[in-house]
Amino acid sequence: MKILKNLSLLPYNTFKINALANEMVVIENDNELENLHLNQKPFLVLGGGSNILFTKNFDGIILKNEIKGKAIIDETEEEIALNIKSGENWHEIVMWSVENNWNGIENLALIPGTVGAAPVQNIGAYGVEIKDVLQYVRFYNFETRKFEQLNNSECQFGYRDSIFKRSLKNKIFITDIGIKLKKKNHHYKTDYGNIKDELKKQNISELSPRMIANIVIQIRKSKLPDPAEIGNAGSFFKNPEVSEEVLSKIKNQFPNVIYFPTNENRFKLAAGWMIEQCGLRGFEHKGAAVHTRQALVIINKQNATGESILELAQIIIEKVYQTFGVKLEPEVNIL
Repeated sequence: MKILKNLSLLPYNTFKINALANEMVVIENDNELENLHLNQKPFLVLGGGSNILFTKNFDGIILKNEIKGKAIIDETEEEIALNIKSGENWHEIVMWSVENNWNGIENLALIPGTVGAAPVQNIGAYGVEIKDVLQYVRFYNFETRKFEQLNNSECQFGYRDSIFKRSLKNKIFITDIGIKLKKKNHHYKTDYGNIKDELKKQNISELSPRMIANIVIQIRKSKLPDPAEIGNAGSFFKNPEVSEEVLSKIKNQFPNVIYFPTNENRFKLAAGWMIEQCGLRGFEHKGAAVHTRQALVIINKQNATGESILELAQIIIEKVYQTFGVKLEPEVNIL
């Protein structure tokens, strides 16, 4: 366990915000959690820092997740069960799976962040979510001072949502997850987003996990800015879900509205498209800007503060609401 005092969080968040923290404790194995005494101080578990916006200094303890490791737990001819430690890089785990021709998470390639954040957000892309393969989440509960485990249904997954963002928020530290992938009889999701178009464009008929992952990587790189080059946290907003009645009203005014059916007569609207229709693509505010290629992304264009980025997000929310009568919700965690 390493303890760092009075440090800048700029290297630890992809928005490149220069917030300060009183103390950072680097956690490298599960056992260190049992010996950790927070003394009722507020704490923040920090992985890759790719889905967080600091709008002020953090007055508490940062728990930096560096717990690493991955292992095969069980295996049949058809499936393989894996245990992944929470400090592992998510994209590297996806690439490990596709190199072994395991099917199930290839659509989630190039999503930034660590494994521990995956179930919290129920990360998803191109028709696949982590809940589709997740078996369990293991964590240390600071209230009970015990390691506990929840199965898939107990995690109460929703769209970019889980029990870890609600009743267990600010109470736990996720240590590892279990996922199950297919070794044979692969099932691919290729109807979502640009994947189908790319398969047709490249004249690809024989699919593999690696092929799908490569296409997803190409699409994401063409649309999304690299956090190493310009500060951002990927998609800033969730795609809002609306009723058939609300969708019908929007279609009357915007016949080209982009939407996807979800379930029970609910429809998911493309938030990026809505922001574009408001004329906000490329819009700048105090050093922050809406990305020119993907309006769902807010970038730190020129030394923006966290407050400036939040102000821009609020401008977008208000404009979209005025235009469509739909309120966008941030996907990014705002502190």
